[in-house]
Amino acid sequence: MSYKLGLLLSLIFLVVVFLFAGDMLCISAIRSDLDSIALTVSYRISMDGKVTDATRKWIDQCGATLKVPYQAPRIGDIYTFELSRAYKPIIISSEAMTITVKRSTIVGYYETLSGERR
Repeated sequence: MSYKLGLLLSLIFLVVVFLFAGDMLCISAIRSDLDSIALTVSYRISMDGKVTDATRKWIDQCGATLKVPYQAPRIGDIYTFELSRAYKPIIISSEAMTITVKRSTIVGYYETLSGERR
């Protein structure tokens, strides 16, 4: 009888561990997705010199939120931006979490390397 009780308690613990691992896997996947979106956004900002409406629309289609400073960057300026996405975890927290990546780019970096303009 005691082995049945031990098996039942260990299965409950195992389920909690699997749920926690599922949360961590989802958070990692969202962060990786935001990182790849940030790489493309960084390239677009560097090439265009600002955040264009097409870039904002593309970010919205990807399901992310963009936070940028209210400044007009010049060529050679370091432009910092944040991308975030909300996540409702299974077991880690009862409230929604916001996963954010913060990146920066040098405006005009790719133009000065190639020597040509789009």
